[in-house]
Amino acid sequence: MSRLRAPNQPSARRAAGLTLIELMVVVAIAVIILGLAAPSFSEYIVTQRLRSIHAQVATDLQLARSEAVARSAFVSVRFQEVTGSGGMTCYVIFTRPDPSTGTANCSCTAAPGARCSTHPTTTTEIRTVTIPRELKVSVRTPAAPTPPAPAQPDTVTFDPRIGSLKFALADSGVLVAQGFQVDTSADGNRSLRAMVRTSGRIGLCTPQGSTLGGPPC
Repeated sequence: MSRLRAPNQPSARRAAGLTLIELMVVVAIAVIILGLAAPSFSEYIVTQRLRSIHAQVATDLQLARSEAVARSAFVSVRFQEVTGSGGMTCYVIFTRPDPSTGTANCSCTAAPGARCSTHPTTTTEIRTVTIPRELKVSVRTPAAPTPPAPAQPDTVTFDPRIGSLKFALADSGVLVAQGFQVDTSADGNRSLRAMVRTSGRIGLCTPQGSTLGGPPC
C-alpha cells in the first residue's frame, strides 16, 4: 500500500538541488581559486622545465667528452644567443681541429644543414639544441663576475686523448682558474650550473642567489 505525501512536502530531488544564486556563488569561488593557483602552477612548470634542460645540458657535455675519445677528434660545444624577434639560446656539438692551432667554429644560430658551413672540411655537426625564448628558460655561459676580469669563452673543447679540457692559449687563464661553466636559468632566483673541470669531468651546482637548492657553487 503506497503512502500519500503531504502536498507541501518537497521531493528528495528538489531538496538536494542548488538554487541559481548558490550555483553562481560556487562558480565565482572556483574562478577566484583558479585565478590564484594559475600563476603558481605556471611557475612550477617553468621550474621543472629548467631542471629538465639543465639535465640535458649536463648529458650533452658528457656526450661531447665521450665523442672526443670515441672519434679520436677534438669535440667542442659552443653556446650562443639570438636576441630580438625569434630570440633563443642554443648550443651545438661538433668536431674540429686542435683549437690551439686556430679557430674553426660551428654556429647553432645558423639554419639546419648550414651550421658548420663556414669550415665544412674541418668541422662536423654532431648535435644542436635550441631553447626558444617562449620556454622562459635560457642556457648561457656566465658573464665575468668582476669586470675587467676576462669573460669566459663561449666554447668548450674536449681533448681526444683522455677527454680533458682543451683550450686556446688566449682562454687558458680563465679556464684553468675555474673550468668551463654554463648556467640554465629562468630568472635571477632560479638558476642551475654545469661545470666542466680541467680534467673534463662534469660537475653540477647551484649558483649563489638561486632558490632551487642543491650543492652550492
